[in-house]
Amino acid sequence: MSYENPEVPEGINNSDRRPLLNFLRLCMAGLALVAAAGAALIILADRLTPLVPFRYETAVTHGLFGPPGSEGPIEPYLRELTARLALAQGLPESMEVTVHYDDGDVVNAFATLGGHVVVYQGLLEAMPDENALAMVIAHEIAHVRHRHPISTLGRSAALGFLLLAAGADSGGEMIQAAVSHGGTVTMLGFSRGQEEQADATALQTVQRAYGHVAGADDFFRRMLKQAQRREPPRFLSSHPLTQERIDALGALAQRQGWPREGARTAIPPQVRDAIGRRGASKLAPDERAALQPSG
Repeated sequence: MSYENPEVPEGINNSDRRPLLNFLRLCMAGLALVAAAGAALIILADRLTPLVPFRYETAVTHGLFGPPGSEGPIEPYLRELTARLALAQGLPESMEVTVHYDDGDVVNAFATLGGHVVVYQGLLEAMPDENALAMVIAHEIAHVRHRHPISTLGRSAALGFLLLAAGADSGGEMIQAAVSHGGTVTMLGFSRGQEEQADATALQTVQRAYGHVAGADDFFRRMLKQAQRREPPRFLSSHPLTQERIDALGALAQRQGWPREGARTAIPPQVRDAIGRRGASKLAPDERAALQPSG
């Protein structure tokens, strides 16, 4: 009995099939397919959620916001101004906007599900006149009109589902936050396209309400200057403003032939005084004393 060592065929360790490379390609194709499916799910959620009847939004947010306040002149003024702007914007009869005043110092306003718009004390203190305030409130009404809050909620829920499917604990937390808080997290989630759409609708609303767009971007310019000097105000965090965006408002007004000069409307004196008193009431005693007239 004899043993022979057979000759190893050439190329046995260098196959043209390249199994490792093929495996990597298969993995990449699988990841691409999963990513495409995830993107499709998010886009589908973004497109379909605005078809949900608005009354369901109202039902979801029932109880999340207390009844609008009636003490002092600030709340009634905000409600009256909001009603005028909603009418000028042509808000559908099936939609209703409810404005809420918050005495927080943040320079901010936001819209969320069910037509709820929150305006902060810090924002009111920064307003030069009613025209600037009208632009901000009209911007938030436009988010409601275009169903941006529920669209953003749909995207957030879809992303949370994908993260949950991938085994990330944050996915479940995202879904729970979106559902349990009625989408109030959407105040920081509007896309650039949604912001631009809300800007355009708000500018048209201001033109209809006042006959011109003078002062519509005054507050935005003021906030942009403040952001360049120090930490950006909260308003700029939820509503990213750039010079390009402000320029877009001017270009839109020019294309539409809307007058960019006109009489400004002052915030009523009693409202302005109430805003100042509420702001001063939160100051320290020595800060309040510094505001008192001398002699």
